[in-house]
Amino acid sequence: MTKKITVAIEIADTGCVKTLVEALKNLPGVETVQWFAGTGEKGSLAVKESPEVIIIDDQRETSFSVTERISKLHHAFPQAAIFVVSADTRPEHIVAMMRAGASQFLVNPINPNALSNAIEEIRVRLATSEKTTKGTVYSFISSKGGLGTTVITVNTAVTLARNRASKVALCDMSLQSGDASVLLDLLPATTITDLSRNFHRLDASFLRGAMSQHRSGLAFLSAPADPEESGEVSPEQIARILDLSRQLFDVVLVDCASMWVADRTMEIFNLSDKIFIVTDLSVPAVRNAARLCKLIAKLGIEQKRIEVVVNRYHKSGALSIEEVEKTLKKPIYWLFPNDFVDIVSSINQGEPIVEKQPGAPFAKNIIEFAEKLGNPRADASYRGIRGAFGKAI
Repeated sequence: MTKKITVAIEIADTGCVKTLVEALKNLPGVETVQWFAGTGEKGSLAVKESPEVIIIDDQRETSFSVTERISKLHHAFPQAAIFVVSADTRPEHIVAMMRAGASQFLVNPINPNALSNAIEEIRVRLATSEKTTKGTVYSFISSKGGLGTTVITVNTAVTLARNRASKVALCDMSLQSGDASVLLDLLPATTITDLSRNFHRLDASFLRGAMSQHRSGLAFLSAPADPEESGEVSPEQIARILDLSRQLFDVVLVDCASMWVADRTMEIFNLSDKIFIVTDLSVPAVRNAARLCKLIAKLGIEQKRIEVVVNRYHKSGALSIEEVEKTLKKPIYWLFPNDFVDIVSSINQGEPIVEKQPGAPFAKNIIEFAEKLGNPRADASYRGIRGAFGKAI
């Protein structure tokens, strides 16, 4: 079966558009749409389609240069290939277009065979990319409120994104009280509610267009702006959002609602490679963490995918590490230090601590935690804190 491809044409020259439409009409599995006056540059929310190919020209019928147009289209439709049609065949012009991000340079007047070959290259590339492995998903859930789970999730995501070796996304699935946007100092124009209300249009390009970009390189999907909107998001929609996120990004981190396991949460857990339950050393939090471990396992999640991490660790806690592990019936994966003053300062300023104070104890610890996620076998005994003589606790 021929893979269907949607081609969007955003060219002012009606003669050129007519030639393209006629040529594309003869290709199997190709659907053609036309955009006008820079509509595509406004993003996926401004159009009904999420095309695999976008064809533009190098004429300045908009206020943007062609390189600016390519950049904006790439941001709005990261999965789409961009073709540039031009009568200017100077080598330096062609090189400039390709450097800007164009996948193909088509000489005007259009050669139907050249256009057909370019479309088929994209069709093959899409078919090949669908066979590639998907990204890794880490979800974080607190054993009770106020344990700093969002701080851990946000700072881990920013650390991984700053590394630039991977494409990283953060999804705020604490749908009624999502605070991740505050910690990132972002005011998202779109949220998960917009995806829910346009679920019939949801694909990789639409999802990427709905995400906000953080300066670290992190792509962020915000929780609803109004808690009342959280009820609009269904388990099916969450599953689709995360599945698409795994196609777009190498690493996806999910901030879950505290101590809440329902149908929507289970969709997150089912797609997670690791589920981190966050606790501290207080008796109520450890008790709840043990109950969460048991409940999640009872609902069909393998024990090896469930890990427990301790936040605000200090030696004089109400319980010792040994006592906690005995209660949990499993080892603790990581210990985050008690760095309350630095963390509160970073939260109030809307700047992740790994950016604001990279030398702070918590920031250094988060960086090591991110490194362990990338290479869990590097030092299995090390859990973020060292005791006397540098020995891992």
